[in-house]
Amino acid sequence: MSKPVRIAFLGGLGEIGRNCMAIEQDKKILLIDCGLMFPKAEHGDDVDVIIPDFEWLIERKDRIVGCVVTHGHEDHVGALQYLLQDASFPLYGSALTLGLARNRIAEARLTDRTRFVEVSDNDRIKIGPFEVEFIPVTHSVPHAHAIALHTSQGVVVHSGDFKIDLTPVDHRRTDLARLGSLSCNEGIRLLMLDSTNAGERGHAPSESDVGSVLRSIFNEHRGRRIITASFASHIHRVQQIADAAIDSGRVVVPLGRSMINNIRLARELKALTIPEKCLVGAESLGKYDDEEICIISTGSQGEAMSALTMLAKGDSRYVKVGENDVVIFSSHAIPGNEQNVNKVIDALLRRGANVVHSGIADVHATGHAQAEDIKTYLNVTEPQWFVPIHGEYRHMVANAELAKIMGVSPRKVLLCEDGDVIEITDSGIDFAGRISAEFVVPQKSQSRSKKARHKGAKLAKRHKKH
Repeated sequence: MSKPVRIAFLGGLGEIGRNCMAIEQDKKILLIDCGLMFPKAEHGDDVDVIIPDFEWLIERKDRIVGCVVTHGHEDHVGALQYLLQDASFPLYGSALTLGLARNRIAEARLTDRTRFVEVSDNDRIKIGPFEVEFIPVTHSVPHAHAIALHTSQGVVVHSGDFKIDLTPVDHRRTDLARLGSLSCNEGIRLLMLDSTNAGERGHAPSESDVGSVLRSIFNEHRGRRIITASFASHIHRVQQIADAAIDSGRVVVPLGRSMINNIRLARELKALTIPEKCLVGAESLGKYDDEEICIISTGSQGEAMSALTMLAKGDSRYVKVGENDVVIFSSHAIPGNEQNVNKVIDALLRRGANVVHSGIADVHATGHAQAEDIKTYLNVTEPQWFVPIHGEYRHMVANAELAKIMGVSPRKVLLCEDGDVIEITDSGIDFAGRISAEFVVPQKSQSRSKKARHKGAKLAKRHKKH
C-alpha cells in the first residue's frame, strides 16, 4: 500500500486571489503559491489586502519544506511576506518569479527568513519527499510554470495560471508535449486546473494581437501624449506598449514604484527589451513635447494610491492630465474592482482626456485559458481525477462541466472550496476534513514576536458540508 497524500486548500477556490494550497506527504508540507487578494467595495476603505488564514500552517510550520511559486502575480506571491513572519522555508521558481516575490519580501525585511532557489524550464528537483517538475506555460507574466508533483500516489499536476497562446510575445509556449508525455507514460492521477475563464466560449486571444491594436492607436494619435495603464507585472504588455511607443518616436516613461521596479528587474533578466536611450524618468518629462511621450503607469485597477489615480485626481507632481492626453487602460477590471476603475475613468474624462479601454478597442488579452483551450488541455492530459481551482464558484462549476464533457467520470470530479482537505489513497480521492479558511486582514505592521503572531481582522468564514 502506497503512502497517502493530502491536499489542503487555503485560498483561491471560491474567489479571485489568495491562491495557496498545501500538499502533505510523509508528514512534510509543500506549499504551491501564497497569494493575497485585493479587497472589494464591501470590505471597507480601510482594508488594503486580504490574505489566507495561516493558523493551520503556523501550527505545522516545522513540517514546511518549501513553497513552489508558479508565477509572480500578487495573487500568487503577495502573502509570502506575511507567512514568513511566522515560518521559515525556501522558495522555488523562475528567476523573474522570485525577483517579483523578493521585492515585497525585502520591503518587509524578511529575506533572512527564506532562500531563493531559481529553477529553469523543465527542471525536476527534489523538495522533501516530492519530486517537483516545472513545466513551461504561457500566461500574462513571463516565465510561468505548471507544476507536476511526482508523489507516492502518482503524478499530481497543478496547471498554474495559463493560456494556450500559439503566438506569444516571447515565443515560449505552454508545453503541451510534456503534459502529453506525462499522461501517456506515468499517467496523471489528479489534475488541478485554472478555472478563471472556464465560462468563456472559444479560445483566448493571443497576447501578440494586442500589439497590433496598440500600434494603430499610437499612429492615430501621433500629435498627443499617450498614457497607458497595465499591471506592473505584465511584462509582455509593457514590451508591446514600449515597442509601439518607440516605433512612433516616443520615449517610455514608467510611473509608479512597482512599474519602475519591475521594468528594471525584467530588463536585468533580459525578459524586457527597451533601449536605455528610450527609457526616461518622470522628472525629465518637461524636456519633451507631448507627441514624444508615452507614460506606462500603474493603477489599471483603480487602486486608491496608484500613479494613475493620482493623475486622475490632479495630485501627481509630474503630470497634469488635459485635453491633449490619450489614456489607454490595457487591462480588464478584476471582478469587484469595476467601481474603482470607473471612478478613475470618470475623473480622467472630466479633465478632458480621451480614454480608451477594452470596451472600445481590443487593448487587452486575457492570460487565462477559455473553454476550448481548457478542453484541449484536458484532452492532452487525460486525468484520472479532476479538481477545478483558481476562480469564483461559478468558474469552478463551469470547469467541472468541461471535464465531464471531455470524459472525466463525474464521480472523479471533486468540486472543492477554501478550507477543504482531500486525501489521495490507493482506493481513490475523497474529502478528508476541513481547516480554517477565513479572510484575514493583516495588521499594517507586525513584529515577529509571539504576541503579534497571526493577528488581524477576520472578515468571513466559509462553512461547507459534504
